[in-house]
Amino acid sequence: MLGLPVHPLLVHFAIVLLLLAAGAQLLVVVLPRFRRWLGWGMPLLAVVAAVVARVTQSFGEILLQSVGSSQILEEHGAWGVRTGVAGIILAVLSVLHWVATSPWGRSRWAGRWPGWVGTALGVLAAVAAVWAVVAVTLAGHTGATSVWGG
Repeated sequence: MLGLPVHPLLVHFAIVLLLLAAGAQLLVVVLPRFRRWLGWGMPLLAVVAAVVARVTQSFGEILLQSVGSSQILEEHGAWGVRTGVAGIILAVLSVLHWVATSPWGRSRWAGRWPGWVGTALGVLAAVAAVWAVVAVTLAGHTGATSVWGG
């Protein structure tokens, strides 16, 4: 894009969206009143964050082919892959948790599910949110180290 690699242009967007989705998911699980407030926006945010993170990861792989490899770039790439996977897992669990706990989801899909399913999906989604924060933080740290040294 205008002679600039796309990865550095998208990376901060992906970081912010993924961290927002993870934080919102934790709020939804820990404080149920946020479920009503965020509604369908929570799973939508998680899905958009996962897509942007995965697209950013793909452009990172393309950039790596043009700049060559080093140990820190290999580590950054590995954390980028983990971040993409964490984003996808968070998105899937966020959607499932929303289906299990929202009035719309319960009336159409989850009405016959046992009550513990919503709780279990909430716990799994919270764990996925924490893992997404860890992965994006370490991907960002190794990426910054590869650019700025240190």
